[in-house]
Amino acid sequence: MEFSKKDMKILQGVAILFMLSLHLFARKEINGLYETFPVINEVPLVYYLGLFGDACVPIYLFASGYGLFFSLGKNATPPVKKNFLRILKLLINFWIILLMFMSTAFVAGKPEAFSGGFDQCLLNFFLLSNSYNGAWWYLQTYVILVFLAPLLIKLIKKYNSIIMLVISGIIYLVSYVERIKHVLDLGDNTVVVMLVNAVVLVGTSQLAFVVGIIFAKEGIYSKLYNKFHNIKFKNILCLLGILMLVVTHAFYESMIIAPFTAITFICLFNLMNKSVFVQKLLTFLGNHSTNLWLTHMFFYMSIFPKLTFAPRYPILIFLWLVLLCLLSSFVINAIYYPIIKIIDKKTLMVGIQSDKTAESKISG
Repeated sequence: MEFSKKDMKILQGVAILFMLSLHLFARKEINGLYETFPVINEVPLVYYLGLFGDACVPIYLFASGYGLFFSLGKNATPPVKKNFLRILKLLINFWIILLMFMSTAFVAGKPEAFSGGFDQCLLNFFLLSNSYNGAWWYLQTYVILVFLAPLLIKLIKKYNSIIMLVISGIIYLVSYVERIKHVLDLGDNTVVVMLVNAVVLVGTSQLAFVVGIIFAKEGIYSKLYNKFHNIKFKNILCLLGILMLVVTHAFYESMIIAPFTAITFICLFNLMNKSVFVQKLLTFLGNHSTNLWLTHMFFYMSIFPKLTFAPRYPILIFLWLVLLCLLSSFVINAIYYPIIKIIDKKTLMVGIQSDKTAESKISG
């Protein structure tokens, strides 16, 4: 039994909750933003729960790699065309959010949230900077990985999965060291700094993406499912496994282990039986996850921090932020989906016309 599209959407719902938890609570300096009880060794317990949320991006990457393995080879549509449309739709979603929150910031009297002038605006618009919103760093990395996906999938199909995993792991470790330690002396050349930063972010992100492709190629989850699906007390054992991941990350706080905790979590979480309510709730959040990812920092950091932290208690702050982001997501989707319908209609018409042209050439 392989992961279904529904499973991937549920994982995206979990990942966005992890991301919000990470950005809200993975801090030891609270500065009076919220209540910190209970505390462990003078550190709020909620910090450790938030810290585990750094699995969010690897979960997204795993799901993307896994899904692209199947979708790019499913029909005759050229991968470049499919990827171009996929990225175009994401960028349209992003541009709507950018323009919407720029307008909101000026109306709210917070123009400093989008400082830097026209040059900085263009850099953010074309994913060359994430100065407006720190969470946007992943946009550029995701776009690069999607365009690299056909090549990566071809290589992983051709060569031994273990060898490819080892190579990916080495790239990950080297990139992580450069990202944290800044070993290379890049000088003051802005273009070189931007290029190296992009390469490093792709390097630290590709491991979970590659593992997702390998899982799809080798049918790894099916093997795990067949072996463990019917064991006694499965849910309890999986919950204990997830708890051990949280505890392990609490003792070893470095985000270098995020891909490993994420992939282990994915397996444990998907093996668990989930109620219909939980599935529907996480699927709903998964459907809105892109908008929640792209908007949440505007609420808790740059435009509406006082509003976001007004409830004072972590669980209430968390639920309040989810609600605020969801409300904005409905507005965004009301603009986004009509545009996408037009694009899909034109794409369909072009495809039909291309098929007719090809048929006429063959018959001629």
